[in-house]
Amino acid sequence: MTMMPPPLNAHRPSILVRHIAALVGMVALSAPLAAQTAPPPQQGTMAVEAHLADGSRDGTTESARDAAGEALSARGFTLLDGADHAAYWMELVIDRSDVGTGDAKVAPSSSNLTNGGVPGAAGSVFKVPLPSGKSRHVALQKTRLDMILRKRGSAASVWRGSAVTVRSADQQDAAATALSGALVRAYPAQSDAVIGVP
Repeated sequence: MTMMPPPLNAHRPSILVRHIAALVGMVALSAPLAAQTAPPPQQGTMAVEAHLADGSRDGTTESARDAAGEALSARGFTLLDGADHAAYWMELVIDRSDVGTGDAKVAPSSSNLTNGGVPGAAGSVFKVPLPSGKSRHVALQKTRLDMILRKRGSAASVWRGSAVTVRSADQQDAAATALSGALVRAYPAQSDAVIGVP
């Protein structure tokens, strides 16, 4: 009795089994990607909440929340109070850090038009402001705003964006407004780049 060698493909899975395994693997990998790449909403109800990176709140967080709310409302979203009531929730995270000092020009005095200084005299005096050439030192802060959009009840983000600016420490409300506006103008484009705002 002679033994026959095994067929050449006895140790290899059949082509059909390999194709089925490949398809199962592709479906398993593409399911999470499909969930992550869903397009951000263009309308609907949204709640906006803001806090500092440490979780606290101050006047800047209120300014950022109000500015983002106005910009999102202008894009067609209906704003609701509280993340539990809206279909989407926009979280604003503000991170500030001191970066040093800079020179700011001292504003010139205002111009005005007054009557002449002598009673009964005709004419007027026009006062022209001249720049003083003086400057003052101001503290500078770098402010970064991260916006994260989530669907209600989900921890996964639907959209995210970041913007940064460096401004005088006494202009943080204006900085928060500018950063919110820049990010909402960029919405719904998704980018890993941080938007620089002058």
